[in-house]
Amino acid sequence: MNTVIANYGNIFVGRQPILGPNLKTIGYEVLYRNCESDSAIIHNEEIATAQVLLNTYLDIGLEHVVGTHLAFLNIPKQFLLDRYCEALPKNRVVLEILETVEPTQQVIEAIASLSEQGYTIALDDFVFHDRFRPFLELADIVKIDVLGKSSEQLQQETRQIRDYRARLLAEKVETREAFETCKQLGMFYFQGFFFYRPDIIRGREIPGNRIALLELLGKIQDPNISFECLVEFIRNDLSLSYKILRYVNSASVGLPRRVESIEQAACMVGIDRIRTWASLIVMAIGKDQPMEMLVIALVRAKMCERLGQQLGADSPEKYFTMGLLSVLEALYGSSMEKLVGTLPLPDEILEALILEKGPMGAALSSVKAYEKGQWLELKKLQLPPSTIREYYVEAIDWANHFSPMIAEPA
Repeated sequence: MNTVIANYGNIFVGRQPILGPNLKTIGYEVLYRNCESDSAIIHNEEIATAQVLLNTYLDIGLEHVVGTHLAFLNIPKQFLLDRYCEALPKNRVVLEILETVEPTQQVIEAIASLSEQGYTIALDDFVFHDRFRPFLELADIVKIDVLGKSSEQLQQETRQIRDYRARLLAEKVETREAFETCKQLGMFYFQGFFFYRPDIIRGREIPGNRIALLELLGKIQDPNISFECLVEFIRNDLSLSYKILRYVNSASVGLPRRVESIEQAACMVGIDRIRTWASLIVMAIGKDQPMEMLVIALVRAKMCERLGQQLGADSPEKYFTMGLLSVLEALYGSSMEKLVGTLPLPDEILEALILEKGPMGAALSSVKAYEKGQWLELKKLQLPPSTIREYYVEAIDWANHFSPMIAEPA
């Protein structure tokens, strides 16, 4: 094997959610990139990719990237043949065989061995051809790129695979319409930005029940509200106070004794944490978006806050609020300008959310770029890649700890 010298501090690691038919997250495709082409001496690109993949995840830890979910990992041919896959935990990963891998006898035997050991095998960007039948006989999941394809084209592609045991995964699902089409065709898993993108109809008014929720959210996020007034406000909303007390007293919070009042809860866990919980509860009410949307809100909030701290912001908590509220458009299906225009938010937060302008807007834009794997756009932050990656992984860790509390209705 050729020698590969790589600077792992320059590796960006990201993820893209994969949802089941009920829009619950079942796993994440893990994305990775060496962001500085001159930071490594590479004699064999495929081997380098494989070594970066293995070393990055052994160093960072899968649990810090995907939590308790499955990690979908792209597997190059040489990584497969050299049996590196066997260093990965079979109950935590899905091995995606790249579309560039040809079904040679060696490759087929390697995949068969992994399948017999209990590894889940996926075929990435699969296009049917007779020579790939041995792959189909071993695959548990087949990923089909649906971007730009008509319903008739997709129907033909799925018909060719339906006789095999593998479940179909639609990738690059960019719209709700595409999601519904793929679901009707029997596809079981879905990957893409379709749930990020709100169905905004120009001129449509915000429904009355949404206005009430936004007013509630505005009171919670009002930076001028005092500790006493916020506690009193939450206490007077029976549903909100009940849910917060339930979360505070859950095992995951781990308080030494039972909390009986909102004031006591705020004193024990902090008013900022209470404000975050209250905001998420309000954002989750009546939503028809997947839980992953709120997880994204949590990751954005924490990563924006850490970037604000690193960039010397006077009030990093404003960056947190901005990140948390950045998903409102997708949650409520109205324009951001309408949704936040009446909220008692500082001008710099409004400017960031509506226009992505100013220092806060630049931070939000960078976080969105990171989650989409558009990592070259992060150079404008002028921060070391290792620092940005650390903030992202830290934000995922924090969201993984926090999100189970809002995963189920109270």
